[in-house]
Formats: sequence, C-alpha cells, structure tokens
Amino acid sequence: MIAEVIRTCPCCGFLGAQPKYNVSTFIVVKCLSCSLVYLGNPPKGDGLYDEYYSDREPSSDAYRYNSSDPALRELYEINQQRIKNIKLFKTDGKLLDIGCGRGQFLKTASERGYYADGIDVSERAVAYARREYGQNAEVRMLAEVVASGEQFDVVTLWHVLEHFLNPYKALRQVSALLKRGGICVVEVPNLYSLKFMMSKTKWHGGNHPLFHRTFFSTKTLRAALLRSGFSMVQRLNISYHVSGRSEFYEAVKRALNVVAMDAFLDFVAWK
Repeated sequence: MIAEVIRTCPCCGFLGAQPKYNVSTFIVVKCLSCSLVYLGNPPKGDGLYDEYYSDREPSSDAYRYNSSDPALRELYEINQQRIKNIKLFKTDGKLLDIGCGRGQFLKTASERGYYADGIDVSERAVAYARREYGQNAEVRMLAEVVASGEQFDVVTLWHVLEHFLNPYKALRQVSALLKRGGICVVEVPNLYSLKFMMSKTKWHGGNHPLFHRTFFSTKTLRAALLRSGFSMVQRLNISYHVSGRSEFYEAVKRALNVVAMDAFLDFVAWK
C-alpha cells in the first residue's frame, strides 16, 4: 500500500524507499539507493506557503542590533554573521537571495557592499521588502531567473532548499545562474542534529514535513551539491552568536557544530 503513494527519490530516481517516520498523513522515507531522506507523499500545490507570512507584519525599524523585538534582533545578528562568512569567499558582487522573504537579509547584504536581488513566492513578503527596505525583490520562480540569462557572483538559500520538491533540479538551476568562480551558500535544518534526534518524531521546529520535502544530512547535502555540477564543496563551521544566550549554551552549540550535530548545516559550493 505504501509503495503506491511514495514518489521516486528526487536525487537518483530510485523507486525503492524504506519508511522512516510517520507524522499525521505524511510518510518520510529513506531511499534504498542513495540514502536521501525525503517526504514520500508531499501535498499538492504551494498555497500552504501563504501561511509563512500570514502573521502581523513587524516594524521594519525593529530590525537592528539593539531592537526590543527579540526575534528581529536575533535575525539581525545572524544575518551580520552570514555576510561576514560570505565575505571570506566573495567580498562584493551581484547577489541573489532565493526565498528572500521580507528582505532583511537583502537589506544587510546591500548595506555591506553587495548588489542584492531577491526572489520569493510570497507576494506579501516581497511587497514588504520593497516597501519597507527599498530592496529589489520580486515574485519570480527560479526557472524564470535562469531563462532571463542573469548571472550572479553569489547565490544564497537560507532554509529554502528543503522546501523544493526536487532540490537537485533547483541546485542545477542555481549552478546555471552563477558566474564562473561564483559561490552558492546553503543553510538547511540538520536531520541528524542532537536536538532533532532527541525529539524523535515530535517534529518541533525546523523539520516539519508539512512544509519540508527533503531532510538533509551532511552526507546527502554534500552529495546533492556535487551531483548538481559544483566543482568544489565545503561545509562551513558556523555557530551563530546571539546576544542573551548563556556562554554554556553557545559552547555546547559550537562543539556540536564541529561534529555536524548542531541544528543547522551550512555549505559553500563553487561553480
């Protein structure tokens, strides 16, 4: 019965998969050929992503280092550290942020010397990015950008790749958008993080199959990038510092990051 509803592996196209997790009506499986863990029976349509930006829009002025809004203060600090890491490889140039949301990362990238563009499927989020931050954000599909012939020095995907029905097709499109020597920077939830493994099948936080289609490990994300045509791939040892966290908590996160068991995985890949 399960075999009738499970899609083929988005990585290798293999039909055989072993059920790994069940939550509600969702079946998360592991490919018996390449070991990718993916959602075997994804819901149809992208309308459910409207929920991402259905909450009250925050004040754009609250996106700063000393904000009274803890969520935006944390995002500001994280985005500053993201740019710092990108500058280790590309100090400036044309940047495309895929899944730009309300444009906070675009704002930071623009302020730090990049010519930044963003795309997203949410009209509401894109309108906010344009109106509140004056950013060059558009409602466009990745395939449309590829067809335009535009080229970029940096492409970023912050917690976006796991949402694609076929992440390998998306990465090939990203590769096509990059100039020779350009970089793709990817951050995804870590399926084998200590936090997720301890939560077992509770699906709290970043790995919920309602929205996510692929559940990456270090091994499968590295394989995805190499399979998609990138010449070199490197895992980034990024453990974000956030004001207000205890030193012990941050020390534990840094230690987990060293052994690839922190909550997120970060990779840079070269065209």
